[in-house]
Amino acid sequence: MRILFWLGLLVLVILAVRKKNRAVTADRSEPASAAAEAPAVESMVCCAHCLMHLPASEAVYRGQQAYCSNAHADLH
Repeated sequence: MRILFWLGLLVLVILAVRKKNRAVTADRSEPASAAAEAPAVESMVCCAHCLMHLPASEAVYRGQQAYCSNAHADLH
């Protein structure tokens, strides 16, 4: 009976150590994979007419001013 107790305890300790090692390994590799999956950050601009914010790549520029559409750019 004593042998079964110690054998069961040994199995539990081994499983706990393996689980802990997997968690540490996953934590080490997570920042690198998270950085690879992170979307690129794009700056936002404000329409000079309606004050709506939009990504800079989608804005219509007239001089120094950014607009959300050609219609708003034509108004100024």
